[in-house]
Amino acid sequence: MMPDRTGTITPQQTPVFLLTGFLGSGKTSLLSRLIHRPEFSDTAVIINEFGKIGLDHMLVDQSSDTDIILLDSGCLCCAMSGSLQESLESLYYRRLRQEIPHFERIVIETSGLADPGAIINAIGGDPAVARRFRLAGVITTVDSVHGAQTIHKYREAAAQLAVADHIVLTKTDLPDSATAAQNLQLELGRSHAHAELHIGQMLDADGIGRLLTSVEAVSPHQAGISTKKTQTSLLGHVFRYGITAHTFHIDQPVHWEAYADWVHTMQRRHGESLLRAKGILCMEDGNDYAIHGVHHLFSSPLKLQRTIDTPQQGALILITEKLSRQELEETVALLQP
Repeated sequence: MMPDRTGTITPQQTPVFLLTGFLGSGKTSLLSRLIHRPEFSDTAVIINEFGKIGLDHMLVDQSSDTDIILLDSGCLCCAMSGSLQESLESLYYRRLRQEIPHFERIVIETSGLADPGAIINAIGGDPAVARRFRLAGVITTVDSVHGAQTIHKYREAAAQLAVADHIVLTKTDLPDSATAAQNLQLELGRSHAHAELHIGQMLDADGIGRLLTSVEAVSPHQAGISTKKTQTSLLGHVFRYGITAHTFHIDQPVHWEAYADWVHTMQRRHGESLLRAKGILCMEDGNDYAIHGVHHLFSSPLKLQRTIDTPQQGALILITEKLSRQELEETVALLQP
């Protein structure tokens, strides 16, 4: 059974998690820890090169294709030898032909300077890929010692953090890092209500489970963000790039024509400045749909099979660069009757 014309999520759409973070933020160390966990045994990991995480001592088997390695934990590691679309397609067909063990999810580890928007677009922008894979969440690592300085200095680091569904604060166990880690944790908690914050050294089975649970459009943490109609994070005051997360709440069912008009307007007016759009909207047919967008590209709304409660239902988060809330309010008004 393939996705229908409404974009309903089907079992064929394997969830894909993006693991990102700036150079030295600890994402590779986090990945090395995760692949030993039983929760990760049915996971395929796409990385740039095997040498990055020093896995040689854990290898127990290797397929005839040199870019696929099976670890003793049950995880598959895939070296990205071409485009991301090619790597995803290769994994899909090898699984279908039973050339590799079955996997339930994919984690993509990006390079430290990667633009997360481009990778999200690669997953949702290619119709052939989108039929088989769906973005389930973005996990971003932040160095507790140097993170604040890095986010302020490098746009890539700010963008990686801005699009996160889960933020993992790393290196909190280093000597003399306690004060910096505590200050950054408090700041991220205030400025990033749209993401769930984890302390890397304290990630337990429950925390791992939340990282591997599809966030679809709004992370579990967002269920408690606010019952107010609107909320703006403090990101605009933290990052000199003007990256800000704006949260809106749409109370009434949205008509399909109004949604199409809103998407077209966002693409035309704000596409260059839209780092990410995500939300769960109740549409005129009475069903809840997950909404995803990056820059000019919006994926087809995905009909959700589970019941969504307020305030998660109707939440729309727009993460933008150098856009005022007033400018966004003018477009969001198109969604409301």
